[in-house]
Parts: sequence; C-alpha cells; structure tokens
Amino acid sequence: MHFDPDEGIVDIDHHLDRLMHSAEALGFEFDRHAARNELQAATFGRKRPAIARLLLSPTGTMAIEVRADIQSGSGGEGEA
Repeated sequence: MHFDPDEGIVDIDHHLDRLMHSAEALGFEFDRHAARNELQAATFGRKRPAIARLLLSPTGTMAIEVRADIQSGSGGEGEA
C-alpha cells in the first residue's frame, strides 16, 4: 500500500475491504479496525513516501512492514 506523508495510506479503505474479503474466503480471522490502527501506527511520523505491507496469519495475527518508496525518490529505508 502506498503511503503519502500528506494523505496517509492511499485508498486504505479499498485495501482493507479487499483484505477482509480475502480473509473471509480463506477462513482467516481479520479485525479490520485493528488493521487500520496498526497501519496508522506503523506510518505515524513518516515524512517521506513509503510502501506498507500487511501480512496476516490464519489466526488473525498481523505483521506490518514499511519501507521507503524508491519509485518516489524517497530517502533511506530507516528514515522516518
């Protein structure tokens, strides 16, 4: 998911809806509200464009990766 420092995660509702439907189809647990909160927390304070990735386990456990969006010409990966 693309993160813009001024807009937040672009089309976050679309991404979360798609993930919810995929989780339902696969029989995975998914808490949409918790996913939104975790994504917002993971990108809070970032000053450059980034790509966020949410990984979901069958039990509903989430892991979020955020990396620099090199296509947007942003800085290093560790940069907030």
